[in-house]
Amino acid sequence: MSVRIFYALNGLEFDYDRTIKEILKELATDEATVESDAVLTYLQNHTEPLAPEYVATINLWLSRIEESEQLPGGLGLGSVETTDDEPNDYDESTRSEE
Repeated sequence: MSVRIFYALNGLEFDYDRTIKEILKELATDEATVESDAVLTYLQNHTEPLAPEYVATINLWLSRIEESEQLPGGLGLGSVETTDDEPNDYDESTRSEE
């Protein structure tokens, strides 16, 4: 499903079948045996432009993603306080040695 969403966010529709399961299994077990040309051909044959009625939805998703990436109030990574102390006193051994 995540691949279909990735394709949709890029304006494409990925209409896969059971062959994709074989490709993924082959990639997981021994990627050296996978014929990249065959995989690319498969992906091209199962990809087409996204239907126009879905474009508005995808644009809405993208705008929400962009909004969520902006930190409120100008907060940035530099504003986070860091300490060298370990939380919960993990930096000191509290175990008694027996």
